Amino acid sequence: MGKLQQETGILNEADALRALIGECEKALVVIDAQNVRLLLTSLAEAHRLLDGLRTSGADVRAEEARLQTVAERMIRNAGQIVAAVGGTQKFIALRRQIAPHLRERWWNLEEEVAAARRQLLRRFAIGAAALVAIGIAGFLLRGVLFPPNPVGDAVFAAQAALREGDVQKAIEAIESGLGVEPASATLLIWKAVLLERQNNPSGSAAALETARSALGEKDYLLEKAQVNLLLGENDRVIADMTYLIETTPDPAEAYYIRATAFENKNELWRAIRDLEAASEIAERIGNDTLFATARVRMGVLMQAAPGAGVAPTATP
Repeated sequence: MGKLQQETGILNEADALRALIGECEKALVVIDAQNVRLLLTSLAEAHRLLDGLRTSGADVRAEEARLQTVAERMIRNAGQIVAAVGGTQKFIALRRQIAPHLRERWWNLEEEVAAARRQLLRRFAIGAAALVAIGIAGFLLRGVLFPPNPVGDAVFAAQAALREGDVQKAIEAIESGLGVEPASATLLIWKAVLLERQNNPSGSAAALETARSALGEKDYLLEKAQVNLLLGENDRVIADMTYLIETTPDPAEAYYIRATAFENKNELWRAIRDLEAASEIAERIGNDTLFATARVRMGVLMQAAPGAGVAPTATP
């Protein structure tokens, strides 16, 4: 039957709980309005199932640990989560709509945001002997409190421009970031892909070669794949990661990234097989984080794949 096979049938509550936790973990990878709604919905249902299983005497210690990790990540990223849905009031309305009865710290994230703001204000007030001192302290601390992120800002602006269908505006955003971080391989790869969309192969090739020289072949292809995933270029990701799989030792990351591209194309069994390969290599080389992440994603996909966990025998 093979490692990928599971017993068929309707999910029990423990299986459903683990699948919901997996959805929470995936939603925290990219924090946007859609993923925040998915996160809150899945989290509320997961805790409802957890309470029921705990009451029935089931051993849910592993699931409790995973949910605790999700809660800690939510608290750490409270500001991003609240901002993603449009601010405090919209976040409050959303969580009340999903589960008005929950009162836990990880559910009332607007309080974490407010507490962080109060703490910041207290820090300023304690160090403020006079208006001049406050101004100097604010000037000195602004780089620490609000560190510039030219690469992230440029990518965010480029994505916003692409959503509007404006490739030229996206290129201008990337060029702006390169003006601050001219050696950024991420921005160079973005520039290359966007120039190719503008039918500028020479400019695209030059940017790619600069990025390749800075990173080396393996890291260059991994970084390029991440950019292409964001741009929906799944076939290019598959081609590049297949090359890495065939030419480099222990290509756990390449298998993991290629699995994402297959999942985006709804080729779930190919994604599952790549995740299994990624987890086996990660376990062998001691990459515990990648091993755990790949196994969790593989379990979620096996529940969603046709055949309820029975792998097809044909090689795709």
